[in-house]
Amino acid sequence: MSTNFRSAAEPALPSGGAVAGDDGSGLFQPLPGAAFLRSSLAGAECRPALVLLEGGAGTGKTTLAARWARAAADWGARTLHHTPVAGSTAPPDLTAVEAPALLVVEDVHRAPDGTVPWLRAWLREARPGFVTVVSYRPAELPHPACPLGMDPELPPALRIRRERLGPWERDRTRALALEVLGPERSSERLADRLHLLAGGNPQTVRDLLDVLAETTDAAAALQDEEVEPPVRLSQHIAARMASLGEDATALVRAAAVLGGGSRERDLRRVAGLGRSAAGAGLVQALRSGLLEERAPDRYGFTIPLAASAVLAALPGPIRCSLHRRAAGVLTRGGEVSWVAVAHHERLGGREGAWLRAAERAADDPNALADPGAAVSLLRSLLGRPDLPARAAGRLALGLTRNALLTLPSAGTVDVLGQILVLSQLADEVRGEIRLERGLVLNSQLCRSEGKAETERAVSELRSRPDLRVRALAALANPLSAVYGLDANLHWWERARATAEASGDPTDLLAARAVRGTIAVACGERRRVPGRPGRLPDPDGGPDSRRNEYLTRALSNAACCAVFNGDLRQAAVLLRRSATPWAAAAAPFITQCDRGTELLLRLERGEWSGLGRESRGLLSGVGTRVDARLVLLHLGLAQGAWEDCVTLQPGLDDMPHVFSQFPYEVSAAGIRIRMAVARQNTAEAVTTADRIWHRLRAKGVWVWAGHAAPWAVEAWLLAGGEDTARSAVAEFASGLRAHHSRTAGAALLRCRALLAEHAGERPEARGLFGRAALVHERTGAPYRRALDLEAAGRCGLVARPPEAEAGGPAEGPLRDLEEALRVFESLGASWDALRARGTLRELAPSGHSRALAGEAADARGRGRPAYGDALSPREQEVAVLAAGGLTNREIAVALHLSPRTVEQHVYRIMRKTHAVSRRHLPTSRADS
Repeated sequence: MSTNFRSAAEPALPSGGAVAGDDGSGLFQPLPGAAFLRSSLAGAECRPALVLLEGGAGTGKTTLAARWARAAADWGARTLHHTPVAGSTAPPDLTAVEAPALLVVEDVHRAPDGTVPWLRAWLREARPGFVTVVSYRPAELPHPACPLGMDPELPPALRIRRERLGPWERDRTRALALEVLGPERSSERLADRLHLLAGGNPQTVRDLLDVLAETTDAAAALQDEEVEPPVRLSQHIAARMASLGEDATALVRAAAVLGGGSRERDLRRVAGLGRSAAGAGLVQALRSGLLEERAPDRYGFTIPLAASAVLAALPGPIRCSLHRRAAGVLTRGGEVSWVAVAHHERLGGREGAWLRAAERAADDPNALADPGAAVSLLRSLLGRPDLPARAAGRLALGLTRNALLTLPSAGTVDVLGQILVLSQLADEVRGEIRLERGLVLNSQLCRSEGKAETERAVSELRSRPDLRVRALAALANPLSAVYGLDANLHWWERARATAEASGDPTDLLAARAVRGTIAVACGERRRVPGRPGRLPDPDGGPDSRRNEYLTRALSNAACCAVFNGDLRQAAVLLRRSATPWAAAAAPFITQCDRGTELLLRLERGEWSGLGRESRGLLSGVGTRVDARLVLLHLGLAQGAWEDCVTLQPGLDDMPHVFSQFPYEVSAAGIRIRMAVARQNTAEAVTTADRIWHRLRAKGVWVWAGHAAPWAVEAWLLAGGEDTARSAVAEFASGLRAHHSRTAGAALLRCRALLAEHAGERPEARGLFGRAALVHERTGAPYRRALDLEAAGRCGLVARPPEAEAGGPAEGPLRDLEEALRVFESLGASWDALRARGTLRELAPSGHSRALAGEAADARGRGRPAYGDALSPREQEVAVLAAGGLTNREIAVALHLSPRTVEQHVYRIMRKTHAVSRRHLPTSRADS
């Protein structure tokens, strides 16, 4: 029985709806106080209980109370709800309500005068088996710690619990951002900015996400200098401001202008108050919940975005006056933030003072402490006809030097592009800005025009050998597909010559390091001085250029080592790259290493939690391509093909999405595998032809290992045996001077496919087995399992029909069963079902241990063996259908007819009551 006495909804910052067991944050949250409530509602004889539910506006009190009510109903208790506001109905009559029961009384802070006396009287006489929940905002009570007034005289038998709700943790904001915006538009950086603006306030987070969901570029919308506060927040702030006294109002306005955590002295000076008045006003502002103490003598808004709501409500003259005072206050201290001073002078309308502050900011070594503020200052300067080019140029140089190692936004790149067209800039200043912009475009934003920009910078930096070496080393980086290997070596030769001419040790180290990266990328057999093993570790010393070159070399070499199958070396290089200097000064390189770590875990078979982590990094700067490639691999192996289709770019877009070439090759291999599995031979051959042409142009054949076996399979299916044999010969020729473990195993697999196609299955089985052994030594279980599966298949097909069961079939059976075991342990559902289907088709009857359970489950024809539960075969079909495979594709994977699959899908949907294939169970537990 549920009785609802709600008379009005909470008008200011309600917490929004949520499903049972979830708080709407995108994560399942345990129910706070569940044990206390359940024990208090266990029966009519339990002691009465009171729960004081306190929290600021928008912290989720309504949601939690609703979850408690649903839980109480599930436990067999009656639930009652009353929201006392002015003009509402009278309090409910509880005399006829039987225990156990839960009474929720919401928003006591705005209740009419008679509510608290009624509550006090009820609690004094509360019967056993009753739990009363009282929710309120402490800041809006006469006495924040006493929602029921002073000394309510509560009986000794009453159990009392206080539940405080505050801001969300950062992870909950990230989870909800990922749920609302999706992995393509959400990133850790965006979620962190969202969390900062909202102060973790749940309702403000939701309201901002509602706005961001309708924008095309969510990250850019949050990076704007002035983010518009949500309507609900603005209305709440206006109501709270109206309740303040004059002095507290002045201090809140001062806090809005200064931003961040400000000292009492600074707030007082901007507000124009004396010490005594400021002290009393600050206490009131803190008690109102608008401001909070962030550290000793540091005060700011509980919800930082509330500052924008306060400023937006101010008349222009008052706002300008406050900004002028703020500029004056900031210049009184010992260390002046001239970027902040320029900001206040501009908004205060004093243009001369603004330009003078901008000049000072250009020489300020701390000007880039807040890159967003620096970009905003540059934008404001560029909008002036009398632009101070010297100041703009110096600020831009600082910004570009900072951008490459940090995590810049597209706005940074755009404002640098506007500066490049200024005629007042000196050539070497323009060249340095162009160089850094090109490097950011290419490495961080994955835009191909970055290489052309870097080339232009080389010609503009003739008088700066250190920057020329930097530019030439970037052009020599082999990971990019813009240049072939010969061109990479040409750029390196120029870098080496420039470094030798300058004689600078750091320039010489840079040239050596990039040559070592080329050697690792290509799998060169000869010794090269710049190999990572011969490079010193970054030491975090004063030479930041040296540290950057060494860290980049180690990071790039680690990425190449993963693609080449040298997984131990990759792990060592990542450890060497992860220095305190990189964490503090080069977060972009740190993020790149984080992406490489995802690839390393994929290769090592450490798949637990890998998909979830990759989705969280899918739009992060430095991790997006790694996360996307990992999710493509996992989606294919796990049968989540709809996810693969969503993440897989079009054939023409692949070089832009995967701008680093080994990523493109690997993605092409996945595309070919999917097309072959879907019997789309034309698409498979087109992709194979395209990537082979690009491999030939690049000339780094070790990377062909990620696509070559699947390309060969596509060509053979299409009847292109000559094309396949020619490609394998070209692949083998390319590996004569270069080598990698992944490429060597791939070449063995290619030759095995040719032998299998020619009917030479014993030879094919041996080649597949050798490839599996290479992957076993490398520590790549998934690749090993694929080769074991193929070896087992060839062995069983080649087995003479008259052979004894258990003789020649023992080795192939062992290979197939081991492959199946690995697939299942990794969660590779599609591969596991395909391997199991091969066993059913080819294994001698009764001799496969992997199929023994199925034999035990066998039933006579026509008998309903499983009732409403799914049979093992139906479970297999459900997994693939839920992942997006068509009936024909499922039939191929499980060696069934499409008609049989169609019947299975019909029965599965009838048994599970699924409304679509996407809602089918994807595991045994689900069914």
